[in-house]
Amino acid sequence: MKIQLLSLLFSFGLFAGIGCSRDLIRYTPEPALEQVVFHSESFCYGFHFFCSEGDSKSLNLRGVFKNLNSEKTIFLDYYLSSFEVSFPIGVSLRLDGTWFNLRKVGTEYSDSVKISSTVSTEVADKILQTKEIIFSFSSREKTTNQNLSHAETAKFQLLLKTLKEQLNTQSKLNILNP
Repeated sequence: MKIQLLSLLFSFGLFAGIGCSRDLIRYTPEPALEQVVFHSESFCYGFHFFCSEGDSKSLNLRGVFKNLNSEKTIFLDYYLSSFEVSFPIGVSLRLDGTWFNLRKVGTEYSDSVKISSTVSTEVADKILQTKEIIFSFSSREKTTNQNLSHAETAKFQLLLKTLKEQLNTQSKLNILNP
């Protein structure tokens, strides 16, 4: 009886996320590249048992702080299965009724396809204030639109807000090149 109860508690803890704690934002200094990179935890819309970076239809926010000029850039990385798409065109966000096309800056092909797009300051500020987000992905074959629920919108806004806060408080790395 005790073993069954302990197994049940362990299973619940694992599925509830109690078994592991992690930060919303990962911090990675890259002194050789003279930059600092921030990665948000992965965000999966719709129903998923687990959501991790690289999962099909997952989103990830990434911030880059350039050490040379203190430039701060935010990227939205969208992952999808390499079997789902023939030629990715880009992603868009509808924020309170207005569509914003995000500028695609890269596409990486491996087990999954990763599409990286820049999120301008204007769009980031609008995301933080919006009540409704629709995520859109277009390929040569089709366009898929996904309405984010209120809870998903709130989580996406929290990830962006936390990323922006850490990016804005980042100071220059002290790098010596002897």
